[in-house]
Amino acid sequence: MITYKETKQIEDKDLRPLYLSVGWASYTERITDLSTLLVDCQLVYSAWDTNTLGGEKLVGLIRTVGDGLSIQYIQDFLVLPDYQKQGIGTTLFKKVLEHSEHIRQLVLITDGSEENREIIEYYKNLGLRTFTDAGLCGLWRMK
Repeated sequence: MITYKETKQIEDKDLRPLYLSVGWASYTERITDLSTLLVDCQLVYSAWDTNTLGGEKLVGLIRTVGDGLSIQYIQDFLVLPDYQKQGIGTTLFKKVLEHSEHIRQLVLITDGSEENREIIEYYKNLGLRTFTDAGLCGLWRMK
């Protein structure tokens, strides 16, 4: 059974397997304790697979940063590969939308490579538009 939580209290031992499962080495190789990523987030929603013995496994996460009024940026949005295409990501995304109706801009930036086309189409199906569709220009710096 999948349960959803709004909490920033998620331990590294739960987060690390999720981030590793989707190959986000920039996080797992550079950050000693992934739970520190959640501390200053605006929103954190997580999806947990709960077994009959009461154990829980983190299977999805979405976290946002922003000012809470004019802009909200989806920083991380990930679901364990074995749990993808089961509606978990869509539910997490809808929770962010419900909580953020009053916020003017919702932004998500992802790799625009050809191998990422499927995930970009998924984001479009959730109602997001690419910058080029909106006449915007995305700028960034990375270290």
